[in-house]
Amino acid sequence: MASDMILYWGAGSGPCWRAMICLEEKGLSDYTSKLISFDNKEHKSDEVLKINPRGQAPAFKHGNVIVNESLAICLYLENTFKAQGTKLLPDDPAQQGLVLQRAVESQNIREKAAFGVLSYFFRTKPEDRTEAMLEEKKKTCHEELQVWEGYLAKLGDGSHIAGKNFTLADVCAFPFIATLVRMGFNMSRYPHLAKYYDLVPAFKHGNVIVNESLAICLYLESTFKAQGTKLLPDDPAQQALVLQRAVESQNFRDNAAYGVLSYFFRTKPEDRTEAMLEEKKKACFEELQLWEGYLAKLGDGSYIAGKNFNLADACTFPFIATLVRMGFNMSRYPHLAKYYDLVKDRPSVKASWPPLWKDTPNKDFLKVI
Repeated sequence: MASDMILYWGAGSGPCWRAMICLEEKGLSDYTSKLISFDNKEHKSDEVLKINPRGQAPAFKHGNVIVNESLAICLYLENTFKAQGTKLLPDDPAQQGLVLQRAVESQNIREKAAFGVLSYFFRTKPEDRTEAMLEEKKKTCHEELQVWEGYLAKLGDGSHIAGKNFTLADVCAFPFIATLVRMGFNMSRYPHLAKYYDLVPAFKHGNVIVNESLAICLYLESTFKAQGTKLLPDDPAQQALVLQRAVESQNFRDNAAYGVLSYFFRTKPEDRTEAMLEEKKKACFEELQLWEGYLAKLGDGSYIAGKNFNLADACTFPFIATLVRMGFNMSRYPHLAKYYDLVKDRPSVKASWPPLWKDTPNKDFLKVI
């Protein structure tokens, strides 16, 4: 049904994410996905300009119908496939009015909160920034978030943006809230927004909603046990080891992959201390040494919990890959280095490799350690 649909999108774009969420919610996941690079100016290519003369993404085509602008794409999909997938616009006029209002209003989150402060940092040279302008941007951001905090507080716990159900309002607002979280914004001042962020499902299968990555993996393995790669062995002892390593991989994330990185990204340069950096590095090295030992004990050619790729690898590999992506030198950990080379070319890993990583070289943030 969606085979004659094509969407041009760019990684990190909230408007593109809107269109992609809507396509999934309407059960149109088999559309043609064309990832373009903003850095390489691919949104200005002849291919995209034929569809969108502004040279912007998302750009969408369904058969002979061309629709640009994320909200217009979402409305087109809802109207064209009204009886399919999630109902994104309620029939009740008053409810529909509220959903449409919040959908359009979400542009304010983008401009005043999500991108207001971010664009000032990214598009203004450090020497041109002023404390007064930064304070003004911060004030505008907090005022905007307070408005949405109030909307959710009025609706009560467990509500979506415009009521009890996920609607077009959520499709439009959530990507910008998620951008704030992604960039390290502390949501503790906005408890209803924080709960809302956690409420929007990370994964949905029919009417089943599952959040938390490990829970999603376990759900998929249990539901499709006889299909694809067997991620949990039947042998109780082997299964116990796989589950232990899968849960234990969270330590890899906290102590190694993100321990030093979060210190660099979330601590102002003037607030960093050599002592704290050494503490983070020590925790990172100790954690890596544990996993190096696990692999050494299993022998060359092994995966995290044995001779076969399983749930433990699905949980651990992304954090090892993050270290490599950020420039960490793996030469001190030869078994981990071999493991990385073993797994990175698996079809499932290549298919899910972060798009931005494909188009840009590795970083050098962790070369210092």
